[in-house]
Amino acid sequence: MSEERMETTEATNTTNMMEEGENTTQEKKEEIKEVEKKEIREPREKLNRGQMTREDASVLVKFTTKQKQYAVPGASVSVKVRSKPNDLNDIIKAFIQQTGGDDKKLPEFDFVVSGKMLRTGLNQRMDEGGIGYEKVINIEYMKKLPPPTPKDSLQHDDWVAAVQCSKEWLLTGCYDNTVHLWDVAGLARGDGERAHRLTIPAHLAPVKSVTWVDTEGPLKKFISTSIDQTAVVWMWHSEENTVDCVCECRGHTQSVECVAVHSDEMFATGSWDNTINVWPLDNFSKEDPKKEGEEKEKEKEVKKKKVYKSKKMTPLVTLTGHTENVGSAAWVGVHELATASWDHSLRFWDVELGEIKSQIVGNCAFFSMSYSPLNKTILASCADRYIRLYDHRTQKSEMMLQKFTSHTKWVPSVMWSKTNPHLFVSGGYDCTVKQWDNRSPKIPLYDLMGHEDKVLAVDWSNPEFIVSGGADCTAKVFSSNS
Repeated sequence: MSEERMETTEATNTTNMMEEGENTTQEKKEEIKEVEKKEIREPREKLNRGQMTREDASVLVKFTTKQKQYAVPGASVSVKVRSKPNDLNDIIKAFIQQTGGDDKKLPEFDFVVSGKMLRTGLNQRMDEGGIGYEKVINIEYMKKLPPPTPKDSLQHDDWVAAVQCSKEWLLTGCYDNTVHLWDVAGLARGDGERAHRLTIPAHLAPVKSVTWVDTEGPLKKFISTSIDQTAVVWMWHSEENTVDCVCECRGHTQSVECVAVHSDEMFATGSWDNTINVWPLDNFSKEDPKKEGEEKEKEKEVKKKKVYKSKKMTPLVTLTGHTENVGSAAWVGVHELATASWDHSLRFWDVELGEIKSQIVGNCAFFSMSYSPLNKTILASCADRYIRLYDHRTQKSEMMLQKFTSHTKWVPSVMWSKTNPHLFVSGGYDCTVKQWDNRSPKIPLYDLMGHEDKVLAVDWSNPEFIVSGGADCTAKVFSSNS
């Protein structure tokens, strides 16, 4: 045989061996794919033939997380379709343990499937979301939020209809016409009695809402509104523990139900007279107000300060259009105000023009609303016991994104978390405060018990504390642990 022929034969053999190797590799890949398909197809076929129940089927899932310290390998794994959160927790912990993690120190996890939190069996979530057995299901998991911890119960002489907590100070408004100031540090220690700083005889009728305007420095500014048809701007001297009324806002003809502050420039009030008034704030300095001819009270043990009425003020603009009580308001833009009314509508106003920009019409009264700058959506609590989630920027048919159901009676108050775009709290006439994740519309994260009568107000302005006021004459303080 010639050398040229031998080289040709060797080259041909080498080529054939390479092709055989490639074919073998390709065959293995196809074999693996076929096994993966079989793992899903066979249970499905058996299910269709009635040889197995739906609960016996398996599906391929892929676990992902944004919390890198709890990350697991990204490969798909087969799990029983009836798996519940506890079962998935066991799988995640087993994965982490294999990589050297300490299973005993691992937290519990929550799971999100197709945008919704898993609260039941995986098969139920798949049926709800129309998820097929043939697909690999992406499951996101995250550390489970610990339950809020009761910290204190603050006793008042009448219903507590308004609460708002800043980083250092808590405001409460009461049906005995008073506003109270509390030290948050004392509440954190569970020492509510010593945490009480001041009682203000603020109004001539029950207080309906309170809000902080400015808590920086020794002079702190806040607003209270009342059934006496007024909104009052206050200046609190925290070092002296005295308070001055710097302005009395008159313009409504019935109870002033709500207040919403727009930075230091202006604030809005909503009323039972069906109107919204917008008032200026920028003409109030933080200088110590003059008290001509008046003496300061010296009896600190009484913790009360005589109220000296100051200047009167009229609104910059009055917004009309609602036909029933305006119970809640929130600023959603530089000059855009949202309001919730008992006339079954949420309205969005251009304050500069004094006109309605758009509205959302429901089928029952809206009691309360909360806007989240984190996710740009609006929560609204309603007379039908539901809480609804809206995106007012979209087409009308798509505005309602979700409906939350768990309360058994009216829900007069709702509020977004300031730091987490998924979390919010609500308070109901069923005596409960509920903490929610907006990916779990039917089951709240936690029920915060303690009130013995209907809950009138909730607040989560301070990320560390959830505060509620109720008809049992108490304000409850919970450490949020979020």
